[in-house]
Amino acid sequence: MQIIKTKLIPIAVALCFAAAPLHASAAGNFWVNSTFEFGTDLNLATGTPDNWNRGGADGSILQVSTANSVSSSHSLGIIKPTAGAYGEWYSDVSLAGIAGFGDTIKLHWSELFNISGGEMRLTVRFLDGGGNGPDNHFVVTGNSSGWLGTAAGSLFSERNESLLVNQPGAVTMRIQLVSGGGDSTIGTYLIDDLTAIAVVPEPTTIALLGMGGLVGWNGLRRRRLAP
Repeated sequence: MQIIKTKLIPIAVALCFAAAPLHASAAGNFWVNSTFEFGTDLNLATGTPDNWNRGGADGSILQVSTANSVSSSHSLGIIKPTAGAYGEWYSDVSLAGIAGFGDTIKLHWSELFNISGGEMRLTVRFLDGGGNGPDNHFVVTGNSSGWLGTAAGSLFSERNESLLVNQPGAVTMRIQLVSGGGDSTIGTYLIDDLTAIAVVPEPTTIALLGMGGLVGWNGLRRRRLAP
């Protein structure tokens, strides 16, 4: 009887680990130039923040704004006073050593918008080595809660979202700020202080769980094979 108790102890240890939630570790913000303060000629409409690129057919609607910001001087924006072609900002960061398939990314940014006749959006993509991956859209329409008539006189609202890395073999995370919704969209969408934090399972907890289950299984197997 004593032998049976001894063999069952590893199983009990493994079950304790399985019943308890896995601890998680959160790295700091890994996004590059998340406050949009670094780049060339940022006080001009043609300025481009480091690690950000312009896309779309209409580059004139993509601006680094000094009219209002959360921290320091600059916020990133789409300022579209008339109907016309769409435009976008986009930024890529490598996920190597940060997160992989099934891990969670926590996103935080501040936003300010006044939009009519359509929508704008912030889109997140997890791309594999071939540049493929699904879209995750965070759409905005109408006015943000802090809109008070002008960008300069309005208040930013904070936004928090979580996403699973939903692309097997993802190597890159891309964030896009897009005018969206068709050419009829008119308005302003500013973002600032964009952070991305990866939350992944604690490696030591996974290792202990795996070892406990393996030892328990081996002990049970030996007992069953004993004469």
